[in-house]
Amino acid sequence: MTKKNETKKPMRRKYNLFFRYMGFSIASVSISFIVLYIIFLLFISGSWNNDRMEVLQSNAVVIAEKTAALMADDISAEDSYDTALSLADTLNTVSDTIEADVFILDAEGRLVLCRHMLDTQTHTLHPGECSTHSGFEMPQSILNKTTGQGYSTVASLAKPYAGARQVVGGAQVLVGGMPSGYVFALATSYNVLSPYSKNITRMFVIAAIISLFLMILMSYFFAAQLVRPMEKMSRLTKQYSQGNFNERLEVTGAKEQQELAESLNDMANSLSVIEDSRKSFIANVSHELKTPMTTIGGFVDGILDGTIPQEEERRYLGIVSSEIKRLARLVVTMLTLSKIEAGEENLNYAPTDMNQLLFNALLSFESAVDEGGLMVEGFEDLPHIKVDADQELLFQVAYNLFDNAVKFSNKGGTIRVGMEEQDGGALVSISNSGKGIPEEEIHRIFERFYKVDKSRSEHVKGVGLGLNLARDIVELHGGNIYAESEPGGFTSFRFWIPINKTTEPGEV
Repeated sequence: MTKKNETKKPMRRKYNLFFRYMGFSIASVSISFIVLYIIFLLFISGSWNNDRMEVLQSNAVVIAEKTAALMADDISAEDSYDTALSLADTLNTVSDTIEADVFILDAEGRLVLCRHMLDTQTHTLHPGECSTHSGFEMPQSILNKTTGQGYSTVASLAKPYAGARQVVGGAQVLVGGMPSGYVFALATSYNVLSPYSKNITRMFVIAAIISLFLMILMSYFFAAQLVRPMEKMSRLTKQYSQGNFNERLEVTGAKEQQELAESLNDMANSLSVIEDSRKSFIANVSHELKTPMTTIGGFVDGILDGTIPQEEERRYLGIVSSEIKRLARLVVTMLTLSKIEAGEENLNYAPTDMNQLLFNALLSFESAVDEGGLMVEGFEDLPHIKVDADQELLFQVAYNLFDNAVKFSNKGGTIRVGMEEQDGGALVSISNSGKGIPEEEIHRIFERFYKVDKSRSEHVKGVGLGLNLARDIVELHGGNIYAESEPGGFTSFRFWIPINKTTEPGEV
């Protein structure tokens, strides 16, 4: 026993619309929060640094003016210590107040005085002794831009500020209009890892979580409302595919949902009509095939076994021939309809005399007209109009309409034929007296397989394909067809086809 090597197809994981929508919503909101947080941090950082630069610069200008005033005074050597001590004390106080490192440089950018030279416990000054600023030099680019009006920027500085960007605010000390030194105030730039930034982040995360939770709840209910009708649509389409067209969708919800529901309901109605027509067609065709085949089989068996007398064989063979021709017409009609639907019916255009075509079609019913005692009117008044058309197919249209007129005319009734040239085409009418077609049925007579109540005629035969075939052939020529009827009075069929095959269809 051999084993077949079966290749298993990889399982494709299916995600329903609800979870895809929820996942997309959560991802979109989360990304939006992250982007918003980054933009918020950049805004806070920029605003923080700008505010700090203004504060540092303004304080540096004040201290620079005070320093210039002290330097302008004629101070003795004994008072210079007290002056330096006062400045150091000012630097210390301002540094604590604005949370910055404030110091004074000479005209070459070397450190002269800072808060670290002041011993706050003994309130003494140790000039030149500052381990914090040892080796520090302010970049020349900053010194060149610093004026008496002040200057501020954000820069990366060397020791002792290496590794951290600093907000710099400075002012030039001008004594008698000449630069004599600089005052600078430095503070660490905004840091996302600072306690202040962490507090903002914590509040933002809490707000984002609450907002995300509310969004998930709202999205859940919205997605449920969106998906629920779609699930019902999916269930109904499965029912429709199985031939159950009883249930319909409620036309509610958003505009797009309403339009989709209306479309599905229309589709269900159309499919229901088609299904009913199909069942009716099968029943009618089965009956139409069974009856003549039974008749043919019975007569042939009767001839073969001698039940039918020899002198009657010819008459019965005539009936068999008639039934076979009717079966052949039914098959040809069905094949023609199938070709037209499939777009395989090619028209063989040729000049066609409509007067002669109508006359030839009526001749096919000469015996039926005589048997019914029918009067035919209108041929003597018909104009001779030639059209570009497929003569064989157009003959089928006239044949089917005359067949319909003969079948449904009352005993001793009238069939009237009319034709005129209108809108670049030939307008043909074939009317018959009789019971007419009820108003509620006339709009359906061109439907395939549809048959009007058989009580209108005692000898109605057919499966409801003749008028449908006539309509398809007329429309295939670029024309149109319609019917009028007055119950208890008359029924009239009119069709219009263009004289030239390039002419657009007209209105009848």
